Amino acid sequence: MQSLTARLDEDEATAMATALRRRQGPGDVAPPDDLDPPFTAARLLAEVEAKHRLIHLAYEATGLDMDKDLDRDIDSRELSGIEFVGERMLRALALPYADHPDFDEAWRR
Repeated sequence: MQSLTARLDEDEATAMATALRRRQGPGDVAPPDDLDPPFTAARLLAEVEAKHRLIHLAYEATGLDMDKDLDRDIDSRELSGIEFVGERMLRALALPYADHPDFDEAWRR
C-alpha cells in the first residue's frame, strides 16, 4: 500500500516543516499555523510513527493468516471471500486520506 506510506511521508514532512517554522519543541502545545488544535507537530509525528508500526503489524497479520491457511489446507482467500486481517487494517488506516487523488474507493469496504 504505497499510497498510504506516501501520505504518511507527506504528514511527516508537514509536521517537520511546521516544527521548524514555529521552533516547536516536543512539549509545546501551541498549535502550528497549518494544523488545527489539539494537533502539534510533535503529536503528528507520533501519529505517523504509530501508523508506520501498524502497517508493519498488518503485514505480519497477513503473513500469519497465510500460514494458518496453509496449515488448514483451505482454498485461497479470493475464492472464499474471507479477507486477511492485515488487508482490512491497511484499508482502515487509509480512510483518513480518502480525499487524496490516489485513494482507491475499493478501500472503503
